[in-house]
Amino acid sequence: MSQTEYITIKKASRKVLDRLRQIGIEKAQRLQKTQERWEAGEYSNVEIVQL
Repeated sequence: MSQTEYITIKKASRKVLDRLRQIGIEKAQRLQKTQERWEAGEYSNVEIVQL
């Protein structure tokens, strides 16, 4: 897995901006599902290594 913190795109096309927006939405949805599962107690014996 690779992690990119900051991205700068000059003169980005509408297609690129739409894709970046979609990526952000998908990430938020994944985090929300994980949070719901955590609160429901689906995870046990878990150690959080990095946030």
